[in-house]
Amino acid sequence: MDAESISSVMIPSLRTTRVISWSFAVVGGIAQTWAYRFYIEPDGVNYLDVASAYLRGDWHSAINGYWSPLYSWLLVIVAWVFRPTAYWESTFLHLLNFAFFLLALRSFEFFFRRLLFSIEARYPHTIGGAGVPEWACWILGYTAFLLAALRLITIGSDTPDMVLAVFVLVGAGLLIDIAQGKRDVLHFSLLGITLAAAYFTKSVMFPLSFVFLFAAVFARAGWKKPDPRVLAALAAFALVSGPWITVLSRAKGHLTFGETGKVAYLNEVKPYAGGPDGAVHKQQLLHPLRLLFNEPIVFEYAESLKATFPPWYDSSYWYEGAKIHFDWRQQIRTLTRGIGNYFRILSLEKEWIAGWLALGIFASDWRDFAKRFLSLWFVWFPSLVTLALYALVLVEPRYVGVAMLTLWMALFAALPWHRITPRLGVATVVAIALTTGMALVREVGPDLAAFLHPARHVQWMVAKQLKEIPLNSGDRVAVLGHTRVADYWAHLAEFRIVADVPLEAVHSYWMARPEKRSEILSSLSTLRVRAFITASIPELPTGWQPLGDTGYYVQIVSAASVREPTEPESRP
Repeated sequence: MDAESISSVMIPSLRTTRVISWSFAVVGGIAQTWAYRFYIEPDGVNYLDVASAYLRGDWHSAINGYWSPLYSWLLVIVAWVFRPTAYWESTFLHLLNFAFFLLALRSFEFFFRRLLFSIEARYPHTIGGAGVPEWACWILGYTAFLLAALRLITIGSDTPDMVLAVFVLVGAGLLIDIAQGKRDVLHFSLLGITLAAAYFTKSVMFPLSFVFLFAAVFARAGWKKPDPRVLAALAAFALVSGPWITVLSRAKGHLTFGETGKVAYLNEVKPYAGGPDGAVHKQQLLHPLRLLFNEPIVFEYAESLKATFPPWYDSSYWYEGAKIHFDWRQQIRTLTRGIGNYFRILSLEKEWIAGWLALGIFASDWRDFAKRFLSLWFVWFPSLVTLALYALVLVEPRYVGVAMLTLWMALFAALPWHRITPRLGVATVVAIALTTGMALVREVGPDLAAFLHPARHVQWMVAKQLKEIPLNSGDRVAVLGHTRVADYWAHLAEFRIVADVPLEAVHSYWMARPEKRSEILSSLSTLRVRAFITASIPELPTGWQPLGDTGYYVQIVSAASVREPTEPESRP
């Protein structure tokens, strides 16, 4: 029996397990997609900005050192094929995530089918027969996937993490194929192409790809006989990723595969006094933000990047000139914070820890477990390195969801199931699945309720109200305090934010003397700013007007509309 035939000859219970799991996935995925259809965070705005730059042929702005390219390329395809209006743009972004959620589920089946086959090939009678029923293994697997995808990664996120999950799971499945003897050049080449696609999705996968390649070298024959066919995987990886690295390096003026790691280190491990606007190291930066006023703080960046909000568009631009100096105290603090975040993530999934410990205790053979687990090192080693790498900088659930999924599956697969009675094994698996399933149903419930209560697209309403003032596409605006949705209204209306008062300085702005606020408005007018927009207002001061019932307010700074010629035409 080969790897594919395990699921091809499907007994009724296994088929039922798959149908129920896919049905729950589709319902939960659609509910989450619809509930978050109008929700966009800073990452999403910037990916949409990069996609817009590609669509208008602005290659200089599109080649970005911080945001990896694949997600924006996918958004370009969506925009070109479906032509969504401004109102539906965010919905199509989340529908893209939903499509990749389904692809990730199919990729998980690809990976998990091979993992089960590998276990049965190495340790016969572990699955099926006298061992744990295969349908119970699949219940465990599907439940783990839905937990990782719907709770840790989420479709509501406007990031490429779900896309990355597809490539990581396919890569893990190909590693198992290689370990099981499928060592032809085709399998190694497919691994290299998959890793290149993962790198295009998130730049952290460039160094992690070499961890996968290392696992491929020794997965089959062990440490003493490295497999030279891994060179085919390396060649495929270089051939696919090389052109982008060349283009990006030319744009940045030095060899680079992406600047995300450097920026993350400077932000999270050794902060530059609050980022590129910090005063302590500002003299080292080639493009520091210009401080218009110190009290209250007002920044401007009118002549910088062409984007909705330039400070968030390409952080590598603002950090050019910054030097990384290793500080072991700061690194230990960051590592401690990362480990704490892992504990917080695991604390929400106690049933998995309790279930695994119970099965391990009843198996009562930890030496056998250690032997089995080590034999699967090529499955869990890349995941373990991924988790360790994020612990050194920043741990967020969506970053580590797929790595935790593959590690969980390896831990459960390595249990000596033949020493556990099938009844106990099934009871434990079902208990884990029911507990996790009820938690997911509780979370999906409010999302399903969103179908009965139409949501207001507040960001689109703000953009529409501003266009009726009227402001025009390409106009310059300023922001008084940012919201969690990252000024998506400005992207929808195709405005450029060229100055802002940071959220932490909003109170100081309202407490400032009227003369000071007038001075700020005069400076903004000099920058050709048309309007000052905020969602943080204590009362309605003179000169401000509400934008309908959106909760946003606007103050007109200058009457003349000065259109920037490089900006695209208004949306239909």
